[in-house]
Amino acid sequence: MVNSSNTYICLLAATALLATSCSDGRSASNASPRITPIPQQATLGGVTFSIDLSTYVSDRESATLTYSVISGGGAFADSTYSNMFATMGEYDVEFQVTDGPKTENATFRVEVTSANLVPVTEDGTALMLLDTASNTLKRVTSTSPQPTFVTLAGTRNVVYTLGAGSEAWIYDAYVGQSTQLAPNLEGGASYQAKTSDGKLIYTTGTAPNQTIWFFNPTTTVERNVADGVLSTVTVLVNSSDLVFYEDGVNGQADIWFYDPSEDQAVAVATEATDEQLLAVLPNGGVVFSRVGSGGELDLFYFRVGAGLVELGTDVPAIASRNKTFQVNDTNSKVVFTALNGANEELYFWNPSNGQTTAIATGVNTTVFSEVGGSNGVVYNVVVSGTEEDANYYDLDDGTTATLRNSTDISEVLAVTNDGSTSWAIVRGSGTLTDILAISLVGTPSTQTWSAGGNAGAGGRVANGDYVAERDDNTALNFFDVSAGTWSTPITGTGLDFQGDGLDAGDFVYVVEVASQNDLLMWDESGATSVTISNTAGDDAWAAKTLNSTILFTRKVGANTTADLFVWDALAETRLTDTGNDNVFHNYSAAGSAFAASRQ
Repeated sequence: MVNSSNTYICLLAATALLATSCSDGRSASNASPRITPIPQQATLGGVTFSIDLSTYVSDRESATLTYSVISGGGAFADSTYSNMFATMGEYDVEFQVTDGPKTENATFRVEVTSANLVPVTEDGTALMLLDTASNTLKRVTSTSPQPTFVTLAGTRNVVYTLGAGSEAWIYDAYVGQSTQLAPNLEGGASYQAKTSDGKLIYTTGTAPNQTIWFFNPTTTVERNVADGVLSTVTVLVNSSDLVFYEDGVNGQADIWFYDPSEDQAVAVATEATDEQLLAVLPNGGVVFSRVGSGGELDLFYFRVGAGLVELGTDVPAIASRNKTFQVNDTNSKVVFTALNGANEELYFWNPSNGQTTAIATGVNTTVFSEVGGSNGVVYNVVVSGTEEDANYYDLDDGTTATLRNSTDISEVLAVTNDGSTSWAIVRGSGTLTDILAISLVGTPSTQTWSAGGNAGAGGRVANGDYVAERDDNTALNFFDVSAGTWSTPITGTGLDFQGDGLDAGDFVYVVEVASQNDLLMWDESGATSVTISNTAGDDAWAAKTLNSTILFTRKVGANTTADLFVWDALAETRLTDTGNDNVFHNYSAAGSAFAASRQ
């Protein structure tokens, strides 16, 4: 017989949904942990993402809960999940929660919104992206013929080509998918240019029936901009993202621009003679040439809102001469030569006032292809077939200077600056053992490195310092632009400048030791060289990454292929070995480091 008081108590307990025991030994069942939906998460690349999931998990019995990862990587410390994801993209993390007897599974998504990447090739038949924060490789394509990295368009679209470049593709580094441009047109697409927000301009077809296309990778909408384009087509994008191009008519080119915001093509110059785009200027203007009435090449300037102007017409003596664009400065001044008999005389035109100014007349000149940081142009005056003298002209204030006047040919190797003083790096054909650094001021200062043997160009460091090398690779030296002095030469065998080091003024170079190439870095702050790698096998610099590491390659042991390594100023890490096919692959950098993001 059941005791009535016990029955009453048990009924009350059931009514109140309380997990209590009745006197007959029966008990309510244990409930599984309850997980509420977890919102989508976002994190930057290269950092450890963490989330405490206790906010979204509860247990009716208040039991101690244990968390574990099912898939998606990472690990739990109590209820906190942490992981550094391989690279940018979307990741689903599945996890399990248990209170002992019962378990419950759930999934949440994490968006990794950025990555620092370096394009890498594998065996010349695959293009990959190395995430330099996590040191993981993501395959873009393994398609033959050989893929070539071209550029990053916008924040996440990698443009690459196959073979000779007539087949262009876009790889979305966030989604991880490739799209071919013009897949249904014979011959594919040839990349031409990009806008600042990642829109692409490409051509299809063959001359004289090429077509220019404007393509939006986000919407996949494309626009036919121009037909009948010649094989010599030039496409330039200005600072306002106006697309300037040459459109062929009867075998000669006219100048047009396409305005993406208005979806409109506008004629700039459509005279019955050939016109060719030459340069886009910092103020948004463009320079182009036109065959004049006398057969000469005339130069024109165009900018929206300012109209079309012919250069040099304010100087009647040069109006009908053959003109050649040379360089422009940061204020969009245009430096050009005008042919006078056998002499290429030097002038510049200022768009702010429309005036042409003579730099050097009555002489034959050749112009170096860069302008110094103080808007100075460096040029040679040709005295004879065996003598050319280096000169300087400041386009802002008209300061002139003779940089080097000798009985040989002055060869300008570079113009460099640190944001303050500019220097020309010059070598004379009669004294090949001397490399001169000459300041671009009214009264130049000349600093000489006498290399003890023929010497020449090495390369420029990111902070403006310049590295020169002996031709026999037994010495190199760098010019400190800020200090205005050459350093103490580095000597050895097989010395060769490679590229930028970790910090400002640092640079990486190769030295041959015991018949192998080792990598060292000149540490500017410590005024000494530090070893990156001297392990057995030839080392080669690949890139400075955006994560303050040096990427390099090495042939390990008896391998004939090169693996990827990274050095962080303390130690090296090997990034590649045999793949899933148990085969060694040959790796090399395919471009410079860049930052990508979801937006």
